[in-house]
Amino acid sequence: MSIEIFPYETIENRQFGIHEKIIIDDSIFDSIEFRDGKITFSFENCYFRTLYIENRTNIDFKNISILFNYCYIENIYIEQIESENISVLFTNSIISGKIDNRNLGLVSIYNCLMNDSLFIMKSKEVDISYGETTINPSKWRKFLRQFSLFINDYKENRFYVYEFEKLTFYTEEDTTNTFGVFRENYKNYDYNKIRFRFTDEEKAEFKISLKLIYNPKVDDESTRILNSKFHSLEISGTANGEIQIENCDIDNIYLHNFSTKESCNFYNIKPFRNSTDRKFEIKRSNLDKFWFDNVLFNSYKLISLYRNKMSQTIFSSCEFPINYKDFEKFIVVENIHYPARKDYNYNKLRYETLLQLKKTLENSGNFFESLKFQSVANESLLKIENISRWDKIILSINSFSNDHGISIKKPLLALFISSIFLYILYLISLNKIFILTDSIDWNLFGYYFSFLDITHRTDFLVSKKEGLNGFSLTIDYINKIVLGFFIYQFIASFRKYGKK
Repeated sequence: MSIEIFPYETIENRQFGIHEKIIIDDSIFDSIEFRDGKITFSFENCYFRTLYIENRTNIDFKNISILFNYCYIENIYIEQIESENISVLFTNSIISGKIDNRNLGLVSIYNCLMNDSLFIMKSKEVDISYGETTINPSKWRKFLRQFSLFINDYKENRFYVYEFEKLTFYTEEDTTNTFGVFRENYKNYDYNKIRFRFTDEEKAEFKISLKLIYNPKVDDESTRILNSKFHSLEISGTANGEIQIENCDIDNIYLHNFSTKESCNFYNIKPFRNSTDRKFEIKRSNLDKFWFDNVLFNSYKLISLYRNKMSQTIFSSCEFPINYKDFEKFIVVENIHYPARKDYNYNKLRYETLLQLKKTLENSGNFFESLKFQSVANESLLKIENISRWDKIILSINSFSNDHGISIKKPLLALFISSIFLYILYLISLNKIFILTDSIDWNLFGYYFSFLDITHRTDFLVSKKEGLNGFSLTIDYINKIVLGFFIYQFIASFRKYGKK
């Protein structure tokens, strides 16, 4: 059935049939004068099962807007639109369906929940926003009770936005109050005030997922995702315009076959929930025009970088793992959801990927993090099967001695431990210690520092006439080799920031 509508009139408190249509044609606007700043068609507190919005003629009217406020729409379909001056707005509603039309102007979604998911395709402008400061708990409670709805059924919200020209996703949080919105008891709620905020626990219950797909043939202008909390964000395709993703808490990020001709900035990004998987996947993407600024990679449980180009990527103020164990979260697999499915040359691919990150961090001036990636890359190189045995020996020794040039602590400790052990053996060979009939010779502690000097004379402690023997000379010679090696490893680590 077709719903009879009149410009600048509101339809309220109605439950419509199984299949309904809103048909917008020229005849509706006969003798109607345009009113600037007024919504053309309004629906409030209405229930739709399946709703179609159609327009088959070009309408000579300055602006046509359709508003759904506190409406429950199980399925909405907007596909047949000919006039380019039509916009659709949803506020404080529960919706689901498909919007697919290039002529449609603005699609605005404010403080709405999803019945299942919403597909928005080929729209000129998409604006999705949430604001705590304008939510009215009493109206929401009345709306839910009017249609026998339960808020727990609508806490998973999925948006699929494809081939758009302009997108804004924004959340405005309120920090002035401490009240929850959908609790049964509003003990401290002042009904004369609208301002309030969710508790952190209540925010975590709402899982918002956003998937964006770009088409290089669509001249998209900009994408702005700001101050929002997501369960997942997935982006793919080739973007033509600038992309800004800033001040967002995102549990799962998936960038697949993604590139941009302008720039893509990730600023102040971290996970929101501690209990989720927290995955960060970048696959087959060109990241040359990407800037990751203050992204907490270390807070994600699994990070997969698979066959990407990142020679000109910028990383600044990002947090990466500190030790080798935490670097195990950096993997190189085609599907992060199946981390056990690895390429046959997995270790080589991981080695090359880590070297890319190392080089990129160097170009960004972050030598501190680049050295860690160089070290971890060498650990992956050690696992490659066709590396020669001697190369593996060299890599293993460097890993043990100074973590491939980044640890000062390891060679310093190894130097003292090995020298003390060899000094004790040296003294035993000369019968200088562990002799029960003699008292302790405290001068031997001072001679230890002469033993640390690799240029010391062989008879620095005793002469050949006093008992210097071949075993003592052998230990002394081994000590000089070991000390020289660890001193070199210490110096190499000490100069790690001066290397080029």
